[in-house]
Amino acid sequence: MSEPTIQRINLVSFVTGLLAIVLGVLIGILGVWEVIPTGDGLLWKILGTDAIVFGGAVLTNLAIACYRKPGGRIA
Repeated sequence: MSEPTIQRINLVSFVTGLLAIVLGVLIGILGVWEVIPTGDGLLWKILGTDAIVFGGAVLTNLAIACYRKPGGRIA
């Protein structure tokens, strides 16, 4: 994989992680104020989906770090 491709993947995963954090806070606020209904589990499904997206972004960043520095040394 070329360095520009790795940089693009890293940037997209970083931005995705930040957006997931912002959306998680927004979803949580909307859930507290009951704008998103909680009775049918919709709030938890949306928050769970957001957490999965965030986890994927974090793991992608870690995979890129390991790819750049083999042997598990991230920093």
